[in-house]
Amino acid sequence: PNEAVDHFFQGQALRLYTPLELSFSASKLRNMDALSKSDPMLVVYTKMDGRLEEIGRTEVILNSLEPLWITKAMINYQFEIVQPLVFRIYDVDTKYHNTPLKTLNLAQQDFLGEAFCNLSEIVTKFNHSLTLNLRNGSGHALQGTVTVHAEETASSRMAVDMQFHCLNLDNKDTFSKSDPFLRVSRLSESAVAIPICKTEVIKNNLNPVWRPITLTSQQYSSKDDPLLVECFDFDASGNHELIGSLQTTIAQLENLYNSKAGANFYSHKGQKKLKGQLFLDKFQEKVQHTFLDYISSGFELNFMVAVDFTG
Repeated sequence: PNEAVDHFFQGQALRLYTPLELSFSASKLRNMDALSKSDPMLVVYTKMDGRLEEIGRTEVILNSLEPLWITKAMINYQFEIVQPLVFRIYDVDTKYHNTPLKTLNLAQQDFLGEAFCNLSEIVTKFNHSLTLNLRNGSGHALQGTVTVHAEETASSRMAVDMQFHCLNLDNKDTFSKSDPFLRVSRLSESAVAIPICKTEVIKNNLNPVWRPITLTSQQYSSKDDPLLVECFDFDASGNHELIGSLQTTIAQLENLYNSKAGANFYSHKGQKKLKGQLFLDKFQEKVQHTFLDYISSGFELNFMVAVDFTG
């Protein structure tokens, strides 16, 4: 069942997570240097199956017991699972200041303390900020605190709803009509097509009207980046036959909707213009509401369970 749900959301170009950017600051850190102040750096980990997995390191702040780091850490918030986080702060020795952060040996730095929480504890706060007391490796309290702030990445918020239909598609079947579906891909700088969404299959129809799809700006990057729209004739064997394709952008699709015109498909490799055309019945840009929006606005869930003990 979970695989079926995942497949549905992926087919509709919907995510089951929210991309977050974590920012860090600390206060009243211990001073480990004799003639100056500590040079703190923070390392953040996720905890999976009892193992720590590093997801990011901040820059080193020189001579500060109240660091406000610029470097962020990126993480996906999956509200249906527990995501433990560990934050460790080190005083980086002066002789390592020119060493690349990724290769810095943490065992050779002075340990200033660590803190633990679940990602959900941060995002459920009204201002998405959580301050934690630092502890040593044995769990005893140490001087100082670390504050973590979570913010949704800008690209995760914008989206566009579109509904497509086609007219006069070429028929690829002998004894019936084609079973068309659309696949939308983003074209990389090296012209590699990266699929980002597909429609459902419309059986036995050369003038199909598909259900609306949603594309996020994280998927299409920008309104002027190239997209590839392909129309296939579905085959149960998986060998879907290409009916036609066209290259476009989100901006061009918006113009297509406003003009109520159609865009012609082309044959394989774009050598021949086909009679089949693609139309847009809907084009609507929106701010995509996330699970965090519902949490922040006081959303409540009532959950009931019934158990049937009959034989």
